[in-house]
Amino acid sequence: MPGEPPDLATLDRRYHFLLRKLHSLSGVVPIGVFLIEHLLTNSMAFKSPDEFNEKVRWLHGLPYLLLLEIFGIFLPLAFHALYGIRIAMTAEPNTSAYPYMANARYTLQRVTGYIAFVFIIVHLLKFRFAHVVGWGPEFIREGNDYFAITREGLLHWRPFGLAVPGALTLSFYVLGLTASVFHFCNGLWSFCISWGLTVGAKAQRRVGLGAAALGGVLMIWGLMSLYALARPSAPTEISVRATPLRPAAAVPLRQ
Repeated sequence: MPGEPPDLATLDRRYHFLLRKLHSLSGVVPIGVFLIEHLLTNSMAFKSPDEFNEKVRWLHGLPYLLLLEIFGIFLPLAFHALYGIRIAMTAEPNTSAYPYMANARYTLQRVTGYIAFVFIIVHLLKFRFAHVVGWGPEFIREGNDYFAITREGLLHWRPFGLAVPGALTLSFYVLGLTASVFHFCNGLWSFCISWGLTVGAKAQRRVGLGAAALGGVLMIWGLMSLYALARPSAPTEISVRATPLRPAAAVPLRQ
């Protein structure tokens, strides 16, 4: 009827090209950029807890942090995830017209998207919003030991009073990490094609190799951080550098 607001299907048809481009772009910037930064920061746990805490405190000290989170992470992530689900549910794949590898990438992109969607929600509730749902302390707070909080959340997770074995939580994180990295790097490859950045099979092959290499680096960073957070705590060694004392100069006595 005239005057009624258009439904989602109508909006999708009307702005289909724009929405698909924004969906593709948001997966790279800002979501992909944040994923790289997040895994790089977390990998600092492999160096030492102090290094990890220092990097996290620096990030939490950024000006307008809440606005950066809302407009740089949460809203783009929500749009990318929800519109991605709509794409997956309304798509009419013609897999018989493409070779096996293209079919595998098409299927894995959607499967890993669903896995990453669940993983990211759980991850946010476990740490960023743990104090809201009662799963842990407030994460962004001055004076926090972020390494200890993250380690506790991984090894001794108790959602709603239910004790989850640490091995199960870590396995879930490895699965979520793998799905998120593949979804981003495979999406980066298709982004370059859909935006006309790679024209021709040779260029696409090179970008594919580059995306695979980036995925390998991101997986290493993620696994390093999980290993560092899960390994048994080593006793803290306090190193004291002794400064040699100089002999006191002789003071002549006056008669």
